[in-house]
Amino acid sequence: MQNQSSPAQLLFPTVPSNYCPEGKWSDIFNSFIQLYLNNGTINIPGLGQVTPAQIATINQNIQNLQNEYNALAVNVKSGTISSPTAGLNLVTFSSAMPNTSYIITAYFVSASGTTATPANSWSIIDGSQATTGFSILLPTVTNYTKVNWSVQSIVST
Repeated sequence: MQNQSSPAQLLFPTVPSNYCPEGKWSDIFNSFIQLYLNNGTINIPGLGQVTPAQIATINQNIQNLQNEYNALAVNVKSGTISSPTAGLNLVTFSSAMPNTSYIITAYFVSASGTTATPANSWSIIDGSQATTGFSILLPTVTNYTKVNWSVQSIVST
């Protein structure tokens, strides 16, 4: 786009010196809007040099970004294992993830007044990571009361 040093302009027809409608103010304003403001144009230097193909590409890029954003927003789930047990704990999603390539994060919540650090090493059971949930193996759970988890998946385009 060239000629960007020129400012954008609002162009309106010239109001003739004999323009002097009579009547209620609302009728006068509506007449002015109808005759002059509605017939105005905006002149943006260089805008006419943008081709329809370039506009289509810009629109497609915007749509691709929107789709990626929507996929990211939809593909995050979180929850709590409210009564964790030592050993196997099953996590089930309320709706399926798009694939099994999601990231799992978890943190442990200690019981009130507990000063001991919880044994928070954990693992996912091999092969249990499915679109509908996963199985997590927890160590001894004497020092914590719940496990908060979240999964995130970014769909590649």
